[in-house]
Amino acid sequence: MEKLTRRDVVKLALSLPFGIALSKTLSSLDTCSLLPSVIVVVLDALTAGNMSLYGYPRKTTPNIERFAQKATVYHSHYSSGTFTSPGVASLLTGMYPWTHRAINVAGVVAKKYSGRNIFNLIGSSYKRIAFSQNINTDILLRQFNDALDDHLPLGSFSEFDQYISDSNETDPLIKYRSFDGFLYANRPGSLVFGAINKYLEEYRASRMQTEVASGRLQNFERDMFYKLGDVFKGLALQVMNSPSPFLAYFHLYPPHEPYVPGVDFKDLFNDDWKPPRKKKHNLLVNSDSNDQLRQQRLLYDRFIATVDSAFGRFIDEIAAAGKLDNTFVVLVSDHGQMFERGVEGHLSPLVYDPAVHIPLIISAPRQQARQDVYSATNNVDLLPTVLKIAACDTPEWCEGELLPGFGGKEDFARSVFSMDAKENAANGKLTTVSIAMRKGKFKLIYYNGYTAYRGFPEDQSYNKGVFELYDMENDPDELNDIFADSKPMAVSLQEELLDAYSVYGQKPK
Repeated sequence: MEKLTRRDVVKLALSLPFGIALSKTLSSLDTCSLLPSVIVVVLDALTAGNMSLYGYPRKTTPNIERFAQKATVYHSHYSSGTFTSPGVASLLTGMYPWTHRAINVAGVVAKKYSGRNIFNLIGSSYKRIAFSQNINTDILLRQFNDALDDHLPLGSFSEFDQYISDSNETDPLIKYRSFDGFLYANRPGSLVFGAINKYLEEYRASRMQTEVASGRLQNFERDMFYKLGDVFKGLALQVMNSPSPFLAYFHLYPPHEPYVPGVDFKDLFNDDWKPPRKKKHNLLVNSDSNDQLRQQRLLYDRFIATVDSAFGRFIDEIAAAGKLDNTFVVLVSDHGQMFERGVEGHLSPLVYDPAVHIPLIISAPRQQARQDVYSATNNVDLLPTVLKIAACDTPEWCEGELLPGFGGKEDFARSVFSMDAKENAANGKLTTVSIAMRKGKFKLIYYNGYTAYRGFPEDQSYNKGVFELYDMENDPDELNDIFADSKPMAVSLQEELLDAYSVYGQKPK
């Protein structure tokens, strides 16, 4: 294997934050043994606003706070999308949705860009491992299979339907989709097997319901059950059995709905705290009541606490095994979750902070002190940062920047973008779109193309374009739209956003 020169080693050591102690082994270590490992843990649909780490009044994340004491904490970190496909694609490619075009639910990266992924760029010097409980993420990972050494099945470490998870087919996702539609549809493809399977499904569901209700078992999708602790234990074993250096991408479904708090967390937060009331947005026709949203938020907060506890045990286990001595751990999400303005979830066209403001915490080997970063960052920044950690160059096409603390600097003049464009064709012009631009303490939102659309009110302003502007420093709940009262500053921000939209919102070449 190619040897590093002393100059290369010194350059590598100095390029890493909190300098890994390498001086005693300069002459004996080869390229691979010098490189640190990287673990990326994605907790699906985790919004920063509901984490006590970021000031939430309920103590939802004590273990993540403990982890953060020896890590870099990013306070204004954003997903580039409002749901899994665009958010994950940006994380793995370093490109915004208007470029990579995984903009639809279960969407994929444009074929010509499929080689632009972190696994391919980091190269075969690393053992590259990927696992996701989220089917839509797994679809994206399958685009990158040629660059993966180990792509774990969806049902790994779970009581997943064995018909699907133990498949040896070339693409078990095709089998899953076919099986799902054939047997579970309201009018199943087979009257005999469909009826039998519906009976078996109901029987199994009733048998499992007691375990789910008690909090001893979690579930997602239709009949896919798992114990969160077992999943994290399985991932810990993957880490401990992987030769260094490795890049591990672990995407867990929690705290995504359905919210299934663990048995020890089912009675948490029986308090009188109530979030600020926010009126229903003009784009919405159907909406949940404030009482419904408060109840769902309570379950979500309890589920976050459940996930936080399991994550804490995961970190403790791999730390005790010595696997963190030369390993970076990245904790992040793919998007947020809303419980306001009549919306529960993340599939509305709204791009307020609960939908796109997500956590980012990065722990470096032997880091002893916490660092806090307040300038705006985005999931597109993870690809160049991980490449820097692995001593790889950032490609020119990358739309992300090095994160502060890892070669980048805090830049309060930088603009980062989040968007929802799921109603457009993946290869067409983005005519129906929501875009949020965060710059400094301000956040500008742009809604365009929503006239008489899917029950949206026939308000011509939403077809021509509506802007909202918020001072996030003084109004973090986005209650007071100051767009009309903030000219010429609002006009300057508007021009910047529209310039970006005019360049990138067109049909890709």
